[in-house]
Amino acid sequence: MADHPERWNAPFTQVELRRLWTYSDGALTAKGYRLPGGTARAGSWVLVDQATGNVQGVVPPGEFSRRFRPVDLFADVPGLPTYLGTVTASDGTALVDLALDRNPFMLANGPRRVPRPHALIVPRSHRDGWSSATASELAACQTAMTLVAAWYRSMDGGHVVFCANDSAPNLDYLRDVEAAGGTLAGGGSDVAITRNPRQEVQHAHLHAFYAERDETENHESSALAGYPVIGAGYRAFSAALGSDAVKVEPDSTRLAADVRAAAQPWGGSYCSYQLGVDGPFWVMPALGPSMDEFNRRLARADGLKAEPDPDLGGAINLVRPSLADTERLQAAQRATAEQRASFGTFAARHGRNTRSLDG
Repeated sequence: MADHPERWNAPFTQVELRRLWTYSDGALTAKGYRLPGGTARAGSWVLVDQATGNVQGVVPPGEFSRRFRPVDLFADVPGLPTYLGTVTASDGTALVDLALDRNPFMLANGPRRVPRPHALIVPRSHRDGWSSATASELAACQTAMTLVAAWYRSMDGGHVVFCANDSAPNLDYLRDVEAAGGTLAGGGSDVAITRNPRQEVQHAHLHAFYAERDETENHESSALAGYPVIGAGYRAFSAALGSDAVKVEPDSTRLAADVRAAAQPWGGSYCSYQLGVDGPFWVMPALGPSMDEFNRRLARADGLKAEPDPDLGGAINLVRPSLADTERLQAAQRATAEQRASFGTFAARHGRNTRSLDG
């Protein structure tokens, strides 16, 4: 995208659209692309229709950030019906929130056909990736990871696999805020910033996937396939990844800087992978063989499919069951209520208040 600014007036492909942030002024929600220096109307913003990729208009510099805000579905995690709890600092400042994914893709596993949780760990104060987090936020994230791992173990000996799809800081929007305030300095880099195309929600978050201890039938997949579909569980995963992945030491005092350095060749966006709380911490480009392999492992573990996704240029993506079916949506909502109650009971048993899980 940054290498082809002349394309702004042509229909954007779905691959290109996934690299753009989404903005809203309350009435209009659209993708936005800031025209870099050296182009006509440099600094102006192109509004792009999310469905068609057609250009909807152009907004002058400064006016854009006064009118539009980035869409943030995690702006108020405690207000979500999937909220689990919060890890706070010693002074009570909220650092990270825990919530459940609203679309669990394991609703009928094993002989008891039980749903499995899919927790999310979300930083409270910033939307950017964990590469922008403070040491205290990263320590709070580690506390949340440890707690989720223990919760999963309490459910039939489950394991946890962590993954993040994080974007580089949205510097284009910050430049426009500076332009609106008359503080935008000349010079410096004006390279267009693009979003991680695998990031579904424009707010940093860490996925905590539940991995079965043993092989387990996914009864939802079996019903669709017409024969038993067996997920490999934890055995589908291994600690290592491909040559495009970079190993980073998971030390909260230096993790953010090391991730930024590793992700710099990829434009600052990255995906991460960690098997368990103590496993090696890997970062990798969003579109590449290691991330393709991670999605294949996740599919094998859960008895799902991983296929080329045209919206990702053919990169491999997990095929998640949909919530479009009313019956499945209701089952997911029941599972969420049960898992929230389960987590609350687990936290209380370990002497923790869900509003302050650092306990």
